[in-house]
Amino acid sequence: MQEGTGRKRWAFAAAAMLLLPAVLWALSCGGPGAREEKFQMRASTPLSQHGTVGKGLKRLCDLVEEKSGGRITTRVFYTGQLGNQREQVEMVHDGSLEVVTTLASGTGRYVPQLAIFEFPYIYKDEAHLVRVLDALEGEVSRLLAPHNFVAFGGQNMGFRHMLNKKRPIRTLADMQGLKMRGPNPVYVEMFKAFGSSGTTTDWSEIYNAIQTGVIDGMEASPDMIYSMKFHEQAKYLSKTYHIAACLYYMIRKDWFDSLPPDLQSIVVEASREAAAYQNQLDLEDQSKSMEQLVQEGVIVNEVEDLEAFKAVQAQFKERYIREKGPAWADLYDKILAVE
Repeated sequence: MQEGTGRKRWAFAAAAMLLLPAVLWALSCGGPGAREEKFQMRASTPLSQHGTVGKGLKRLCDLVEEKSGGRITTRVFYTGQLGNQREQVEMVHDGSLEVVTTLASGTGRYVPQLAIFEFPYIYKDEAHLVRVLDALEGEVSRLLAPHNFVAFGGQNMGFRHMLNKKRPIRTLADMQGLKMRGPNPVYVEMFKAFGSSGTTTDWSEIYNAIQTGVIDGMEASPDMIYSMKFHEQAKYLSKTYHIAACLYYMIRKDWFDSLPPDLQSIVVEASREAAAYQNQLDLEDQSKSMEQLVQEGVIVNEVEDLEAFKAVQAQFKERYIREKGPAWADLYDKILAVE
């Protein structure tokens, strides 16, 4: 009896030993019973939740949760909830945030030549801008990789116009003496070329800066102006088409690299889908926002000679690139090469 029991115990132990490698293999490969690792994606923008970028960021988070089946949970923050743009970008760089919407004005502090994406008068139209962003996505990621960023989902934020509380801008002479807000040094130099004084003011501080007279005005697309209610403090909007602003989803590289390959693919796919949604939405909303601005009392005008504005900036761009050196010239040439 004891011998029979011993044989059974030995047979059971032997079978268990044979099964153990298979069980371990199944668990390591995510088989039945495996415990899936969960990830958190916190995403932020310095812009309003009511603007197209804010709506696009919400779409990104929804898509990531849906496509990952809940393996990635998300939280989204808007405007100044996590601080100003610089602080939000630093959070991604340092590891306390996974996604921020930015390009020249945020990550330009790490790779200064990214400011070229917001050079005046370099895009033919919105569709051309999106083609440039798509073509240069890998280049931007390469430049920013040492600083813990990877870029996906290039987005157009519309052509920008001048808003101020002093007067309509019809000619270059009307730019003289205006105190205008610019988000980065390229904008500041652009205003100097126009004969104005440019100053850097954080996006979240513009409303009060116009209200208190620190600046006379700012520039942005109609949707961005309307979503932040800047027109409550400045009533003259002049259609200068000087810059087409843009951004990517800047994703924390070490977090992205930590994801399993299937989740990496989901984040990239969701980023591009959300960007396509935002780009289409932006085209529609720019027109609607311009109509709303007019309805709410904003005085809108075309400039009399747009070619004169372009000529002034052509001289500025040539000089600026020459002074900045080869890294700037290289990226500028790559942007101009995209048809």
